[in-house]
Amino acid sequence: MRASQYLLLTLKENPHDTEIISHQLMLRSGMIRKLSSGLYIWLPTGLRVLKKVNKIITNEMKKINALEISMPIIQPEELWKKSGRLNVYGKELFRFFDRRNKKFILGPTNEEVITYLIGNEIHSYQELPLIMYQIQTKFRDEIRPRFGIIRSREFIMKDAYSFHINKRCLEKTYNNFYESYINIFNQMKLQFRVVSADSGSMGGKISHEFQALSNNGEDKIVFSKNTSYASNINTAQSIESINFFKQKDHNIHNKTKSIKSIKNINEIKNITENLVKTILIRTYDNKKFSYAAILIRAEHELNLFKVEQINILKKPLEFLDEKEIIKLIGVEKKFLGPWNLNVPIFADVSVYYMQNFTIGANINKKFFINVNWNVDIPIPNIIDIRNITKNDLGPNEQNPLEIKKSIEIGHIFQLEKEYSEKMNMLIKDKLGNQKNLYMGCYGIGITRIIATIIEQNYDNQGIIWPNSIAPFEVAILVININNCQKTKKISEELYKNIKNEKIDVILDDRNKRPGIMFNEIDLIGIPHQIVISARHVNNSNVEYRERKNKKNILINLKDIVNFLKNKLK
Repeated sequence: MRASQYLLLTLKENPHDTEIISHQLMLRSGMIRKLSSGLYIWLPTGLRVLKKVNKIITNEMKKINALEISMPIIQPEELWKKSGRLNVYGKELFRFFDRRNKKFILGPTNEEVITYLIGNEIHSYQELPLIMYQIQTKFRDEIRPRFGIIRSREFIMKDAYSFHINKRCLEKTYNNFYESYINIFNQMKLQFRVVSADSGSMGGKISHEFQALSNNGEDKIVFSKNTSYASNINTAQSIESINFFKQKDHNIHNKTKSIKSIKNINEIKNITENLVKTILIRTYDNKKFSYAAILIRAEHELNLFKVEQINILKKPLEFLDEKEIIKLIGVEKKFLGPWNLNVPIFADVSVYYMQNFTIGANINKKFFINVNWNVDIPIPNIIDIRNITKNDLGPNEQNPLEIKKSIEIGHIFQLEKEYSEKMNMLIKDKLGNQKNLYMGCYGIGITRIIATIIEQNYDNQGIIWPNSIAPFEVAILVININNCQKTKKISEELYKNIKNEKIDVILDDRNKRPGIMFNEIDLIGIPHQIVISARHVNNSNVEYRERKNKKNILINLKDIVNFLKNKLK
């Protein structure tokens, strides 16, 4: 490609409405342009990167015998009613009518469509296992698009689906995808962790996320440096929680004489010390509104994702505010406690192990101190509902866990019979019996991968692409190309020779000032640069510049092509 025939829409300054480095650099390097909130136009430079990411993924899909298909982005709403996910997704679904008043959505994912296809086309176990995938634009009506293409409304995904007659076959394919994703992300030079995760609205019991470390990530992961343990913070369990649910007998509290006493708030110097906080949440039982209480240590943070797993609670979660609590219990929020509270009570495991703790007395400006379970108040329902902290120990119970921000770049699920049962997808087994199929789902966020790689690879000059997905692998920069016939001739010959080696190269033949050329190529992030100038070509040399480490070396013209080939291996 010649720069004179290319669209290099670079910007010198950061656009005013950008928050993170990947968004800034994608705009400045001319990869994307904003059309509307959460909607972006992909320009030639961005599209070249996008196609290289797709190529890596496609090659890996071929290795595990996945067949490529293409499904419509517009989906009938009735399929989502059958799966039960129409209300689960809620307002994130973009819903509309056609001219015949039939209801449709813009697809955020394709489990319903692929299940419909397989249910109508595959009838015998002999046609299984079957793996299909697509690379497709999807749409979620995000309430607050942000961070450029990391959280946009329209995005590109690779979504794959597998179908099996039994669970053992599903697990084998799941493991193949697990390894395939590791290969994909390693080729892109991403720093990532594979973490155990919750399946959420997708369904199924087993799933893993592939999380790329980033200071601008919206997720958090928990991991141990000295073990293989890693988890999404939403599903991470503390050691005390793991041990608690392994035990058969949890009753460690002796029924001894009560030492509870009531204290005025002014008599307690540090009310957060050994304090159990009580939170009231609305429930929905037997089609009637009711209430439940959540207990957590005052210094801990409630994990909303875990709390949502409590079956009786209304979704989305509704916490009672100050006015509602005063009206219901007759006290201010901070003096609320579990004492004589006639509602279902759920306490975090860490609360269960507390002794001589403090609770609200359900009397304004009063607390009970020296409270103990099974002595002063009965033991509530014990569950795991708090966030892991840096003070928690890892699985070896010796070293603290690490907590890092991250960006989810891939997610795989063992859906099992989640959709085949709901959508009545049946197939004949060896004995001729009708059975529901086992199913797996495997996603990669392609557009957000590109932003994630930038988040991990940049400097003050711009992007630093790995070879595998750079828009161009090599840039030829010619100093004063129109003023020296010798440099022009050599640059043309070198450009031709590099192209013949199937190396992706751009020749900057625009006759721009050297500073402008260098700044633009560095901003775009081309990893290998060849500078041709009259000063060096007179000695049959060119200057090689490596974008990553900024090393400049002179190389003889006859050696430069082989040098580049070795660099790109």
